[in-house]
Amino acid sequence: MKLIIFAFVVFSTFPLSRLAAADWRPIDPAESAQKTPRLDPAADAEILLWDVKVEDRLQGEDLSLLLTYYVRMKIFTSHGKEEQATVEIPRLGRRTIGDVAGRTIKPDGTIFELKKDSIFDRELIKAKNLKLHGKTFVLPNVEAGDIIEYQYRETRQNEIAQYLRLYFQRDIPIWNVTYHIKPLATTWSPYSMRTMSFQLPQLEFKKESTGFYSISRSDMPAFKTESYMPPEDQLQAWMLIFYEEDKKLDAAKFWKELGKKDYSDFKPRLKADGQVKKTAEEVTSAVTDPGAKIAALDAFARTKIKNANSRAFHLTPDERKAFKENHSPGDTLKQRIGTAMDVNILFAAMAGALGFDARMARVPDRGDTFFNRERPTTYFLNEFSVAVMVGDKWKFYDPSTSYLEPGMLRWQEEGQMALLSDPKEGTFIPTPFTDPEHSKRQRRAQLKLLPNGTMEGTVEYTYTGHVARERKLQWEDVTPADQEKDWKEGETDRLSSAEIGDISITGIGDSSAPVVVKHHISVPGYATRTGRRILLQPAFFQFNQGVRFADNTRKWDLYFNYGWSEDDEVTIELPEGWQLDQPQAPISTKLGTLGEYRTEARISSDQRTLIYRRHFDWGRDQQILIPASGYSQVRNAFDVMRNQDGYTLSLKESQ
Repeated sequence: MKLIIFAFVVFSTFPLSRLAAADWRPIDPAESAQKTPRLDPAADAEILLWDVKVEDRLQGEDLSLLLTYYVRMKIFTSHGKEEQATVEIPRLGRRTIGDVAGRTIKPDGTIFELKKDSIFDRELIKAKNLKLHGKTFVLPNVEAGDIIEYQYRETRQNEIAQYLRLYFQRDIPIWNVTYHIKPLATTWSPYSMRTMSFQLPQLEFKKESTGFYSISRSDMPAFKTESYMPPEDQLQAWMLIFYEEDKKLDAAKFWKELGKKDYSDFKPRLKADGQVKKTAEEVTSAVTDPGAKIAALDAFARTKIKNANSRAFHLTPDERKAFKENHSPGDTLKQRIGTAMDVNILFAAMAGALGFDARMARVPDRGDTFFNRERPTTYFLNEFSVAVMVGDKWKFYDPSTSYLEPGMLRWQEEGQMALLSDPKEGTFIPTPFTDPEHSKRQRRAQLKLLPNGTMEGTVEYTYTGHVARERKLQWEDVTPADQEKDWKEGETDRLSSAEIGDISITGIGDSSAPVVVKHHISVPGYATRTGRRILLQPAFFQFNQGVRFADNTRKWDLYFNYGWSEDDEVTIELPEGWQLDQPQAPISTKLGTLGEYRTEARISSDQRTLIYRRHFDWGRDQQILIPASGYSQVRNAFDVMRNQDGYTLSLKESQ
């Protein structure tokens, strides 16, 4: 439940006091004299001070959140200069960035001020489905040994520090980080500011004379990321601040009462009128199996009701203008458009109209952090799906989310404990986990090898499950021409000499269909010609792939978003006058309980065609989180597979 604390807020602005001039703090001579890193000998720069004021304001009926940043940093190397001298401050939505100031302090005390005309408002990031603007500037005359510092204010109108994350680690070490927090002061609200700490010990707030409460940490190490690791906020140090009524409940009772309240809140909203019931009966008239009925309702809600929150439907300005708030499932059915919640509620109401027990359930997002039931707050359990009793089991559906097959949730919500609403008390039940075989990369190649080493023919890629959904999300706002361009770039990154044509891409806009990519390909120099021999790697789809795990050591646990499988078949017509020279079979291997790697290579009876098959699956039985202590075994397993993917056959000219 999102807390809407101040329902009377209006969207207006008011002037905030501005700094007449930058207010710089004195430089400690010891900081100027520091010649080497204090916290990490390998650091190119270290933050001396990260200081942020967080102030919630209420003037009349206008709310705002004011964030005032002050950053001081010591540069130790030329690489540190390259990394830190350019500052980018992102701006989201209608938030404003102001009072920007910066300066460079030399070891001898000489100061170079950042000029106002050196501060620019620019597009910082431009990528698929993402554009980010903000302020950017380059601090003047920076060299190794200098101190740089800058400050600015961020104003967020009609916002307060509700569920604001305060980070105590950055990508370089920090000598001292301090947050000053000034909550709203009201006598009429039952809500007060609360905090939760993550990867931090219990911290004590210090009351300041200005009405702020401060909290500090010293000697914070840099936070370094690794590939295939758990979510960053599961690992780094941070604090959540939020307003919430303290009901003095322990965690277990909190969840029981929340589930009961959810049931009470949603019960009237799930009521089906005559038209909803009639439509549900019509949609399921051709099927009798209970699971098939629910799947049909899911498909109807997913494809016939436009989700106004989803980019997948590409709503026109006129459609958005005509859309009015829905107050019941009947309204949503009539308009054929609604919010994500409207779509799920209509689906649940239709299921209920057919006699199914359908309820709303809160589902955590393991792509953000790992849910902990000992933290009694709705913040980490604020996404909803629909649980339906099919037979004697609860099954989960989310027709509001694009490109999900019936019975699937986003990978972020799979394998989690969801809070099921209930008239007596909320209970936690497990969400499903998609088997690796369901999220598959299936690849087929019909190829011909030429005597000069060129490989040419047709290839076909088929993606299902979570693998398919990732492709669909990647390309949902991309034109067919740009889809082809993106695909070609991906293929030529691996096969630099490849020539690709006659591309066909299907299934992008269809939730139930796999994504299928077909095209012709020619790869000059694929095989190596050495005199009277040709060296050939039959694992065409793994040719020239990089190392997945290159590091010798590991700090963080290994974490894979979901289990997946790969199924390849490569058929290669050998050049006339050439034959295999004493081929050896490739090696297959079990990967413990996590998966399997299996390969096969054989020659046709006429000795003219080579058939190579490869199967790999990973993440069986929800084994996607592996302790760092097991890194060497995982790395070795993937190295063995990579070596086998490089399995090479020798061809010789017939005598």
